[in-house]
Amino acid sequence: MADDFEKAVFYAFAQPGTAPADVSARAGAALEAARAGPQAWALCLAHLRSSAHAEVKFWCLQTLHGLVGERYGELAPDQRDALKSALVGTALGDPGLAPFLRAKLAQVLVGVACREFPSAWPAFFQDLIATLPAGPPAADLFCRVLVAVDEDVVSLEVPRSAAEARASMAFKDAMRDLALPDVAAAATQLLAASHAADPPAAAALLRALARYVHWVDIGLVANDRFVPLLFGVLGSRDEGLRAAAAGVLIEIVGKRMEAEPKLALIQQLGVVPEAAKWAEGLPGAEDGDAGSELAAKYARLLACLATEILEAVKKIENAVLSMAAVGLAVEDEAGREAEASARGACALLDALFPALLRALGGGGEEVVAAVLPFLLSYVGWVRAAARRKGNAGGGEAGAGADGATTPARGAAHLPAILEAAAAAARYPADSAVPTGAPAGPAARAAAEEEEAAMAERRQDLFTLFRNAARLDPAAALAFVRSALSAVLFAPDAPWQGVELAVALLYQLGEAPSDADLRPGTGALAELALGVMRSDHPAAAHRLVALGVLEACVRYARVLAAPGVAAGTLPHVVAGFLGARGLGHADPGVQRRAAYLLCRLTKALRGPLRGAAQGVLAALAPHLAAIAASPAAELPGPKAAPGRGPGGAALTAVDDRLYAFEAAGLLLGQEEMEAGEQAAWLAAVLQPLTRQIEEALGEGPGPSNGSAALVPPALMVQQALEGITRVAKGFSLRLCTELRPALGAEFTRALRCAIQVPRRLPGHRALRARLLSFLHRMVETLGPASLPFMPEVLQALVREGADACELADALILLNQLMSRFRDGMAPLIRDILPVLLSCVHAVLGPDWDWSGAAVPGSPPAASAETAREKEELQRAFFACLLCVATMGLADQLLAAGSATLDGALGPLLQAGGGHTDVTTLHRLLSVWMEPSKESGAAITTFAVEKFAGEVCLRCMLGGQSRLDPGDASSIGLLAEAAAGLRLVDEHAREELARHLLRHGLDSRSVFLGWTVKDVPGLASDSVLPNQLGWPAAASTQLLQLIADGDHKVLRDFLRQALQQQPRPAAAKLD
Repeated sequence: MADDFEKAVFYAFAQPGTAPADVSARAGAALEAARAGPQAWALCLAHLRSSAHAEVKFWCLQTLHGLVGERYGELAPDQRDALKSALVGTALGDPGLAPFLRAKLAQVLVGVACREFPSAWPAFFQDLIATLPAGPPAADLFCRVLVAVDEDVVSLEVPRSAAEARASMAFKDAMRDLALPDVAAAATQLLAASHAADPPAAAALLRALARYVHWVDIGLVANDRFVPLLFGVLGSRDEGLRAAAAGVLIEIVGKRMEAEPKLALIQQLGVVPEAAKWAEGLPGAEDGDAGSELAAKYARLLACLATEILEAVKKIENAVLSMAAVGLAVEDEAGREAEASARGACALLDALFPALLRALGGGGEEVVAAVLPFLLSYVGWVRAAARRKGNAGGGEAGAGADGATTPARGAAHLPAILEAAAAAARYPADSAVPTGAPAGPAARAAAEEEEAAMAERRQDLFTLFRNAARLDPAAALAFVRSALSAVLFAPDAPWQGVELAVALLYQLGEAPSDADLRPGTGALAELALGVMRSDHPAAAHRLVALGVLEACVRYARVLAAPGVAAGTLPHVVAGFLGARGLGHADPGVQRRAAYLLCRLTKALRGPLRGAAQGVLAALAPHLAAIAASPAAELPGPKAAPGRGPGGAALTAVDDRLYAFEAAGLLLGQEEMEAGEQAAWLAAVLQPLTRQIEEALGEGPGPSNGSAALVPPALMVQQALEGITRVAKGFSLRLCTELRPALGAEFTRALRCAIQVPRRLPGHRALRARLLSFLHRMVETLGPASLPFMPEVLQALVREGADACELADALILLNQLMSRFRDGMAPLIRDILPVLLSCVHAVLGPDWDWSGAAVPGSPPAASAETAREKEELQRAFFACLLCVATMGLADQLLAAGSATLDGALGPLLQAGGGHTDVTTLHRLLSVWMEPSKESGAAITTFAVEKFAGEVCLRCMLGGQSRLDPGDASSIGLLAEAAAGLRLVDEHAREELARHLLRHGLDSRSVFLGWTVKDVPGLASDSVLPNQLGWPAAASTQLLQLIADGDHKVLRDFLRQALQQQPRPAAAKLD
């Protein structure tokens, strides 16, 4: 029956809620008191021996581990011996001890060793070895102690303090001197005795030994006794034991050594002939399970072996090359020795290559991941060797794509690498990817998961394929031609083979030469035309359809060649518009086909001109379907628009709208007959315009019954985006000068669209689409769009508009001002007062325009609101700058004092906070021109507020945030200097009076004063007397301003800033 101590442990280990909280708290306090007491050692040892409960034993071991680390010094020698005996006795005398308790016990024993080895307990490891005759528990303790020593003492992967690192090194050095030979010998004997009788124990021993190989003497494991045992274990029936043996061999082969000793070690081990046998299949894959853990372990061994041999070859070659690079002569004998070593190493690689390629071509995910890095490195080595030979003017094999010559020694494996990479990139026969759209959510999830995994796998595989193809283009072309021939002329070929062959052709087209793409003579052109003209039944599969479409776009240059378009282009376009493209059953294929059709149209706009009417007629039903079926939210990850076959994830936006852009590209050509062009444009745009009218309640109602189920905002969005995409194909000149009837069609659409913000207000996504549409109309219609803009802007700048709406309106207004300049004067005069009023209302009277306020950590909603307001401020200042630079500053001046104050007040704050000085400067440069009669108020503002406050006091005062050493601060000082020069040019007397007021007489001032002569500069004043400057400084400033040397004035201000005492300067953000 459990005593009170054990009950306390039970309560402490109880799951939350199974015991009263106060009871658990009292139990924890009691255990903590017992741990801190002087009898903690005895208490733990007693219950470790006597308790039948694992929880109690674990608490005792955990407490002992802590006590050993904190209070071991308080034990007498006999108590320490009793502790060691108890720990070893428990491990050996209790065969039923749970594995986690055995691991904790070994950890405690190693904690003791950390305090006593080697000084007080030099025979720690020998005493441990002496227990091995006791049987399996002793062998288990031996293995667990080795693991604990690695994890708690010597491992470099564990972060340690400087003192702990020194202790770790001392422990390792003592092990090398006193223990490692005995440990290695004992491990060898134990392995020999247990690998047949107790495979799990032998596997645990090997896993423990693998932790030590990288830092022990190599002779302890690479010897005539241990290595034969390892190879014997490799033939065991137990997979865990075989995997552990392979892990030890990986550590032996991967041990850091120089090149020559490494090659000698590999040959001594005899592992290459053994690994070469795996050309028929990796161990562990005998039952067809190419992705088993054992096969993956053997693949890592194979890859490690090949990598080490290759690295040794590189070191040998680099040693010779480095000596030659610095002008040192390489003796003939040394050169022959290096060549012989490299040749021998390459022979080892040649022996391994069949097994490597078999693993790549027929392995599972982990197997492929293990061997692929080596093959990439190998091809890179061959490429580097090819470049060296090319630079030397020699060569033994064919020229690669980069102009280098591939050495025959490395090129021999390239065709096999191409074949293996292709085999690894093939979809499995039992693929879950359906021919059309997935049948349900589960099927879709399975298909997307498989496609994502294959896309990730193919990234490196196709990189390997392309790199090898560049080195041996002829072999790559021959392989792809063979792959295409095998499937395109076999109607029953599985879709996996067709998809792979097309994907490989796509990879070869990444950077082809003009000769390769020349129809009639170019090899790639021949292959591409074969794919484009094919009608293979497998093309109905969604992945094959996508691959063919991608290949058509990549090889569009072939179709542009004279004599090719007439025979092949109609078939290609039919593929895009038919059941393998926009008409495919899978929505993902439809979206991608629309995007690729747009790209194809851009590339072949000229060749398609003659077939434009036929293309438009075939495209029209798709356009109608796309317009009437907006997608609120599409599944699937976002894909980059140029992603090729095999890696084409489905996009999360409705790329079907690219079909409208393709239509616009076809229609917007000047060479098209005017009447046909106008008729087709009306046929495309008028249904979209009617869709907007119906959604806004102005038309007769949806003609499509399903459209009535779609929210009106989505219908309007879809139609607006369609019109926008169509307009991209039309130039301003075509729509306004050459064929105004085309512009009239877009004008009708614009007239309809401007009703949207009033009929459907407050819809952010719709507003974004509308603004995109308006920006496009400005580019397409030019001045013809201007009469419609006041109504749009008034709808956007409405009462209650939020920060985002106002920012959007400001951006649109900026585009209009940039495009039409002074033609915007009436609109600016009318809209600015309303716009400024709304901006101030949204930002509020307490808004800090200077940007000096540093917010704390507001909640997410408040942070988002603040971000939107900051965006509004930036858009507002950009609008005012546009007013100043586009010849519209007078409209602001004429808008009334309230509007002027609403603009200049924020600008003044922003200038004082170093946020925006440029806009004020631009406005004043217009208002102070001699031809303008701006009045005394503007002059006073320029002198006192702009020059005095912004350019001097805020730049140089005690609260200035400028740093004289910061480049951005120096830039602001340059702006201040330019501002002072501007004011001086137009109001010199007023500026001088302001700078020298309060009775200072400029006639009595020494004009040769420099800043260095000033003993100190005060702070906290207006300007300049309130800055504390003496009369000489003020007059010198006036003199420099009048001299007109911008750089000298800037440097003067910088020196003044350097001498100005102020709080710690911070760099300007």
